[in-house]
Amino acid sequence: MKISKLEEEHLRKTGENITLKELEDKLKIDKEEIALALEARNPVESIYKEEGKSESEKNIKLINKIPTNENEENEIVNKLTINELIENLKSQERQIIILRFYKNKTQSEVGKLLRYITSTSIKD
Repeated sequence: MKISKLEEEHLRKTGENITLKELEDKLKIDKEEIALALEARNPVESIYKEEGKSESEKNIKLINKIPTNENEENEIVNKLTINELIENLKSQERQIIILRFYKNKTQSEVGKLLRYITSTSIKD
């Protein structure tokens, strides 16, 4: 690999690690491509590798840290229920809910938009 050879040669000549900019200049390729190549040579870690700072924590595996969607079914049911409830509201009530909770409007903004309640009678 050209990068490895350049790194070794530069270290031997200067006693210092070569910079990304120096690699970019010598190889005439983008630093993003160089960074990708450098990352690709790192070893792949297993998701079943035990991780932890102490022996008591070593039984924690990387796979156990990956979030799962165990509640995905409940979330879908909740969204469907909320949508159905919103659809059954009167038009103005539906507008208030949508503006306030989905469009993140303040109570004053909702009141002004709907001309339902004057902005001075609403507390934010």
